[in-house]
Amino acid sequence: MRCHKAEKIILRTWDHPLSDSERQALSQHLQRCAACRTMRNEYHNLQQTLRSEEFPAPQPYFWERLQPKLQQRPRFSIGAMWKRWSLRAIPAALGVILVVLLAAALAFSPQPEELSQSGILLRNQNPFEESPLLSEEDLENPNMVLIFSALDERNSLRRYFP
Repeated sequence: MRCHKAEKIILRTWDHPLSDSERQALSQHLQRCAACRTMRNEYHNLQQTLRSEEFPAPQPYFWERLQPKLQQRPRFSIGAMWKRWSLRAIPAALGVILVVLLAAALAFSPQPEELSQSGILLRNQNPFEESPLLSEEDLENPNMVLIFSALDERNSLRRYFP
């Protein structure tokens, strides 16, 4: 038996007697668990204290004054209604504002630009430095010929014609 279940059974002993199986399971648990034994002793001491105390009698006409107050319905108040709605509306409005701001941040986030392979190669390179694309051994690279032929003004079709 776990301590949580033992505590429920101990509290149930205040209202009615336990069955034989519950009593036996509780006594086995209490033999093993010091914390539950302490808790049972505290509950037992509290119960004894409550039984031994003499509580004062209520004042005269207490029940006669209490019954009409319990039967009264609270009056409707527009101010109380607005106060109740405003206490609910403020967190709801803040939640809506937060959702709108998050949606705007996601909608207007910068999209990565799509580059061609040559754009990727030439990105972040200074055009005045020597390019690693052009080497002395590989001046006749077909890709470079394509790039430079596309820039040729005489070729209006922008196709490679060797």
